[in-house]
Amino acid sequence: MKRGIFVALSILLLMLYGCKSSNEPVDTTPQTGSVSGTVTFVGTWPTTGEIQVGIYANLQPPYIPMGPPEAFTDPIPQGTMVYNYKLEGLEKGTYSAIYVSWRDPNNPAASKILGMYWDHPDSVGIDTTGGFTLPVAPPKSVTIDDQNLNLTNIDIKADLDL
Repeated sequence: MKRGIFVALSILLLMLYGCKSSNEPVDTTPQTGSVSGTVTFVGTWPTTGEIQVGIYANLQPPYIPMGPPEAFTDPIPQGTMVYNYKLEGLEKGTYSAIYVSWRDPNNPAASKILGMYWDHPDSVGIDTTGGFTLPVAPPKSVTIDDQNLNLTNIDIKADLDL
């Protein structure tokens, strides 16, 4: 009988301990952020391939992506001349480039930069000398932190004829 009472009290104490409230505040700060804006296209849409917006971290001069972006949009519907994009689920930190790129359907690893986020949103900022598409100036970086989790108006102009 004493053993049964001891077991019952032990279970009751464990349940009460598990239900106690914590005096520590719960962190409700979102842990990821987003970047959004508008892409304005000029030129003629290619008949093949996909065009997407992608965000990159840690790019070094000459700012050519050597791997996949941290995040990217779904392919932009062909014929779209103004596209509102949003990249979500981005970890806090600094991102070195946001590009609008075309992916070659015959070589998915190859792509062309058609536009970028930089200090002159009314121009493309891409040089095509030598058959490559390179930024003419460094892309403008963006930083997601507790004070700036959701960045808006990150607008880009993209030239489909590059």
